[in-house]
Amino acid sequence: MPRKKKTNRKDGMFVKTFTFNGKRYYVYASTEDEAIEKRAAKKRQLEEGIEEIKHPTLNGYYEHFTEIRRREIKESTIRSQRIQFNNVASVEMATGMNFGDMKINEVTRRDIETVRELLLKKGETPQYINNCMAHVNHVFNSATIDETIQRNPCKALKPLRRIDPPIGENKHRALTEEETEKFFKAATERNSYYLNDFKVMIKTGLRVGELGALYPTDIDSKSGFIHVRRTIQRDETGAYMVGDDTKTESGSRDIPLTPELTRLFREQEQLNRSIFGLKIDRLFRSTEGEILREYSVNREIGRICKAAGIDPFTCHAFRNSFATRFIEQRPGDYKILSEILGHKDISITLNLYTHVMTDKKVAAMNDIKIKTS
Repeated sequence: MPRKKKTNRKDGMFVKTFTFNGKRYYVYASTEDEAIEKRAAKKRQLEEGIEEIKHPTLNGYYEHFTEIRRREIKESTIRSQRIQFNNVASVEMATGMNFGDMKINEVTRRDIETVRELLLKKGETPQYINNCMAHVNHVFNSATIDETIQRNPCKALKPLRRIDPPIGENKHRALTEEETEKFFKAATERNSYYLNDFKVMIKTGLRVGELGALYPTDIDSKSGFIHVRRTIQRDETGAYMVGDDTKTESGSRDIPLTPELTRLFREQEQLNRSIFGLKIDRLFRSTEGEILREYSVNREIGRICKAAGIDPFTCHAFRNSFATRFIEQRPGDYKILSEILGHKDISITLNLYTHVMTDKKVAAMNDIKIKTS
């Protein structure tokens, strides 16, 4: 037992000592009882610190997981994935403890299944829960690799069966030619501020974030191409900004500049000057001259759809519509379309637009005439 020391201290303080992990520690107090309490508190602090390193909570490990990945992925990705993780980690378990406050080495597969059931009762869709759990699985897999835990409780967990149709079948669908005509007629009659935005997206397949990050210098009339080099992103705090690159590496691409597109870009520059007075740096902005935000564009689309009497959709439907019309009119040029859209490989393009391929396949089959008698 460490003994009381008071000699040779001019200030009259009491000192208590102890050894932890081979290192000697000293605590000082004005009374012996206080020194004993401070020594016990210091020991607990050290023991809890070691415990947190060896057996962190799921929340604690996630901070470590995020810091490691911060050098590898964008802030916008960190932000969106943290939202997914927090939705899972904040689920209150039967014990009254939040899921994220559980020790990571004590989480079982049954706990994971319980969390999913509680999220379903909360009203989250199976697809959204599957997306969140895919990220949580990544976290546990990382903990397994660095030997924080022995096994991943998410391993071999089957995804929940989705009960809602894929978003591509409704809001992200490709517009029919009739819908397209009705929409642009209503947008023109409304004199929509975003009319040129809509036209450029449906004629290029650009994402709204890529559109909002275009500078006049990206419209290269000399070479005859639109240079897509960046996109609108959100940092970890959720603030919008123009990123330094595109959504993916293959997203950096050159799209042929047609005479019609050239005219639209010139009209947009004139619109900017008439509204904002000075020539602003980026071509497509919000009505206030700020960074173009997807939700603002979608809100205007909703109003126009109501006026046009068509089912609502999001701005991503313009990209799908461009791709669909392209395949319908240039059925053999999937590779060209893949490059224009900025897909990593052609299989992504083919998988996304199989409905067009199916229609063409049926038409082709009906066109084949083989005499058998």
